[in-house]
Amino acid sequence: MQARLAEFRRIVTVTSSTLVMCCLASAIAQTSSSAGRPQGPYEFDVQPNVFITMRDGIRLATDLYMPKGSPSAHYPIVLMRTPYGNGPSTYPAISVFASHGYVVAVQDKRGKFRSEGIYRVNGGDAEDGFDTIEWLAKQKWSNGNIGMYGCSYLGDVQIFVAQTKPPALKALIPQASGSTAGSIQGLYRYFGQMIGGATEWASGVGWFAEHGAKVWPRLPADLEPKQYSALYAKYSQPPKAPVVDYHRAWRHLPMIDALRDQGFPDSDFDDMIEKPPTDPYWSQLPYMTDSYRSDVPALFVSSWYDFGVDVSLMQLNWFTEYSSSQRARANQYALVGPGTHCSYEAEAGKEAVIGSRPMGDTRFDYWKTYLTWFDYWLKGDQSARTAIDQWPKVRYYSMGENRWREADTWPPRGAKPVHWYLDGKGRANSVLGDGTLSRKRPTANGLSDSFTYDPDNPVPSLGGAMCCTGTADAAPGAQDQRPIEARDDVLVYTTEPLKSQFDLAGSVDVDFYVSSSAVDTDFTVKLVDVYPDGRAFNVLESILRARYRDGFDREVPLEAGKVYRIRIPVGQTANLFEAGHQIRLEVSSSNFPRFDRNLNVGGNNYRATRWVKAINKVFHSAEYPSELVLTENGH
Repeated sequence: MQARLAEFRRIVTVTSSTLVMCCLASAIAQTSSSAGRPQGPYEFDVQPNVFITMRDGIRLATDLYMPKGSPSAHYPIVLMRTPYGNGPSTYPAISVFASHGYVVAVQDKRGKFRSEGIYRVNGGDAEDGFDTIEWLAKQKWSNGNIGMYGCSYLGDVQIFVAQTKPPALKALIPQASGSTAGSIQGLYRYFGQMIGGATEWASGVGWFAEHGAKVWPRLPADLEPKQYSALYAKYSQPPKAPVVDYHRAWRHLPMIDALRDQGFPDSDFDDMIEKPPTDPYWSQLPYMTDSYRSDVPALFVSSWYDFGVDVSLMQLNWFTEYSSSQRARANQYALVGPGTHCSYEAEAGKEAVIGSRPMGDTRFDYWKTYLTWFDYWLKGDQSARTAIDQWPKVRYYSMGENRWREADTWPPRGAKPVHWYLDGKGRANSVLGDGTLSRKRPTANGLSDSFTYDPDNPVPSLGGAMCCTGTADAAPGAQDQRPIEARDDVLVYTTEPLKSQFDLAGSVDVDFYVSSSAVDTDFTVKLVDVYPDGRAFNVLESILRARYRDGFDREVPLEAGKVYRIRIPVGQTANLFEAGHQIRLEVSSSNFPRFDRNLNVGGNNYRATRWVKAINKVFHSAEYPSELVLTENGH
């Protein structure tokens, strides 16, 4: 045992020392340019600072990238609405689409950069999108067909406007549109900030620090276009945000003042982290509910290490079932790669590495796919229609197997749930413990594992589906989890080496029996693929704030020591666990700074300034059979 422990500590030390370099490389990969972007035959000019008037009189700044051609030509239009600024260097898609004969309209969102109005996260995205599409469709150079394109926020706005059903909107390519779920199917995932009743903390702090400011100086919109452009370039608006100490912000109490403490300007940060899931605030914004309906073909694009991939796949199925016309219902497609947030083209390669996990040959011709999609829906190109008719409804990358696969549905047809039960002798703490996963339901009584969760010493995040954190110290992707599994406050349950492969493609859920000494606490889970050489790569993770165990429309405190049944929908993924590998589940009460720390005191967690330790238990007995449920591919 001593030799085993010494070797384990050596591995942990080596892994920890290389983590910073791995994270830095991952961050650089996210911002690197994509090779092989296809340039078409058209040259194009830009008409900057075209101000489009909304129904309430607010004017939104829009740049029009126009192919050079006959003055009487009518072009299809690709619309991108953004809170992040403008220009071909910011959005390479501008030059791709404009050079292929599309007018590309790039619009600053209400209250951002040059556009008038007061910014609110997702405020006005449905109405402003509709009004912009109506204006574009009526221009003399327009053929009346408009598509929308873009990733993350630029993907979300497509989902929001689609429910208004503008007649000219003919096709969407929503990439990473995982921040659109409101109360739909009980998700309550507003702006991607809320998950399991907890907050995506590092992402929230990073995004609002970089992009959330509401107010800055603006030039008058009625200046002559040339004068406006010259002055805008001269004054370089908006001013740059102050430098943020992210580690200080992450640990600041009360959490509500994490950015205010460092002098950041007003934003929607407070509302986004503090408003409970059923607060009336959310009904003012265009998030998806169970009454959501749209009527437009869509090509959904996401990746397995994106925080919103499960929402994107929900959208695929929702649009397929509930779109208003058969034409729209029959033309919903999805493309899911293995990478991180909005890095599809940049991360695709012959020998791709996501985080630090080798993923094999992930190459895929994304740009050709996008052009084919728009060439049919916006130009009426019948050869493009023929190509689309050959597409499967879902193309996804099977991690571990390291190849692209196809399916007619998601999850793939014939997929079935497989139950893996937690077991052991009551000491599953760390990877050196006795926690196991077995297909056999436990038969013994009275067994449980316990750990102490200290909010002052949370389990650190290591990879995962994070984005927008502002720092390489919280980088996304797959990372070797052995440093995490060395901790005594992490319960580790592992199968025997698999005798045959297990093909996971679909949902991952856990159904636990738990107790706590606190009035409220969190339970975190992480699915891990353990390689024969000991490397343990995270596949998927999630969290549940225990007060919401009976639904997000109610907050029910815990009674000390009482056993509760909780269910955590971990999400969607595709990972082939090869023969000789092991399936592992990590259980704890923190994953920080990805998720905010539960201070275990109940009440308003974001205004609390004190914490208590919690003794948390996970039961696995004949009476309380905790289980992990994995969806096995039926093909």
